Amino acid sequence: MPTERQGVQGVVLSEDVRTESFVRRLLEHLGYNKRKFRFETAPSGRGAAESWVRQQYPEKVKVLRSREFERRCLLAIRDGDRVGVATRKAELNQALQAKGMPLRRSDEHIATPVPTWSIENWLLDLLHEPGIDENQHAPGSGSQTWKQRFERDYGSNEKAALKQAAAEYCRPASSALELPSLKDGRQEIDRLD
Repeated sequence: MPTERQGVQGVVLSEDVRTESFVRRLLEHLGYNKRKFRFETAPSGRGAAESWVRQQYPEKVKVLRSREFERRCLLAIRDGDRVGVATRKAELNQALQAKGMPLRRSDEHIATPVPTWSIENWLLDLLHEPGIDENQHAPGSGSQTWKQRFERDYGSNEKAALKQAAAEYCRPASSALELPSLKDGRQEIDRLD
């Protein structure tokens, strides 16, 4: 399978640079040629990044569908924030419907993973940090967010942490310990094949 993935071309829509960086490393670990992917990340400081991804999604789906005979895929990754996986996926469906487009078919190579609260929850979970919980915005009773915790613990060596998290993603998961949004995200990313 990994050698077959080398020929796949794709587009990755992401909310932020850290998510893009993780996805780059993840695709590489999964056997894709990341040079065959175009990475489009929401511009910082120009409104809600999740909204930017949602707005770009219908056009990218349209292009993918117009080239179904080619080995192409689309990955649109948005944070779940407080609304979670189901709501974020429903929003992408609504974006397609608003453009008069059919919903994503089960056979389309379109992945819509939703790290909840944020990519940092996935990263911390993949790095085997204890107590990661996507039901609350901040760990424990403190005001520090998951993003702040990741930056505190891994910010000085972020590249190595992202590489390690991508490698851990590729190891067999213990589903009992994995975050629900990460389990769903694995199913989504499997759709790229």
